[in-house]
Amino acid sequence: MQVVARGWLVYEMTGSPFALGMVSAAFGVPLLLFSLYGGTIADRVPKRNLIMFSQIANGSFTLIIAVLITTGYIELWHLIAAAAASGVTFIFIAPGRMALIPELVAPRELLNAIALSSSGTNLTRVIAPAIAGGLMAIIGIAGVYYLVVFFYIVSITFISLLPAGEAAIRGVKTSVWAGIAEGVSYLRHSPVMTLLLMMAFVPIVFGMPYQNLMPVFAVDVLDVGETGLGLLMSMTGIGALMGSLGVASLGDFRRKGLLLIALGLAFGIALAVFGISHSYAFSLFILIAVGLANAGYMTLNNTIIQSSAPHEMRGRVMAIFMVTFALMPLGTLPIGAVAEAVGPTFAVTGGALIVLLFILAIAIVRPAVRRLE
Repeated sequence: MQVVARGWLVYEMTGSPFALGMVSAAFGVPLLLFSLYGGTIADRVPKRNLIMFSQIANGSFTLIIAVLITTGYIELWHLIAAAAASGVTFIFIAPGRMALIPELVAPRELLNAIALSSSGTNLTRVIAPAIAGGLMAIIGIAGVYYLVVFFYIVSITFISLLPAGEAAIRGVKTSVWAGIAEGVSYLRHSPVMTLLLMMAFVPIVFGMPYQNLMPVFAVDVLDVGETGLGLLMSMTGIGALMGSLGVASLGDFRRKGLLLIALGLAFGIALAVFGISHSYAFSLFILIAVGLANAGYMTLNNTIIQSSAPHEMRGRVMAIFMVTFALMPLGTLPIGAVAEAVGPTFAVTGGALIVLLFILAIAIVRPAVRRLE
């Protein structure tokens, strides 16, 4: 919700797609630089406490921005600074949350639990922005920010009820940096895991920035305003609901590699079609397919990665996977620059074609991915 409200505010203040990219990149830089550090810490301390204190910090940053909006003192640099601060806390939240799941369920329930958790994560990335788009027309941008603060309070309350979680590494005497090096070494000797992480990164960098550019489509391409923006995001959310829960319902589906490739190709094709569409009604329809393919793809990819990573490495592996959260806002910066120079249609369609060609190349050149079960 905050991403959409912030994006609308930035575009309203500046009229610049590049400014959207600057704010998004401010969130992504800490994740890109320090994710492995956060994952190593998550492997060494009780995960619930790490998540809870990080969420308290995030809620505080959001409240400050809400007050600045209400009082009329908000400036672009405030939004950039708050995004960077949230990026710092997120390096601890995401790997801690992901690595906590195997400690909460029995081994036989792990695949389903990971898929359900991944579904929830992906759904909030598409459904919550849709809700925010509609609410901005009713309670305003500041109202959405205050609502986000309320949800942080709810989140912290529920997190406090969870078991604290155990440190995956007990009595460790090596430094945090040695732990980071160990994680990098694991990936260097795990080519399939590296491929799976690359298959997370590329669609995020070149495909997902369309979400941060949605205000540009709503205003400049489709001319539908903030209410129309909410409906556009809602269609993505409906598709994501279908895709995420569809993958979660498959259980221990044996042809995971082929399904992953099929969903990646579908995402690239659907996004390219959306990029060239100038019809609001058709855009609403095709965004269902975009949301379904993307959420299904990310859920399945996340599930395979988490279930394949050893327990003592899971925090660090998921920290590297978490770089995807950095790559989407960082990807918005060059895509936003392209959109400003030659228009959002070319930017989004070009990114979609890169995703499509990458997935095709993996399918042809790396048969090990096709054979994943």
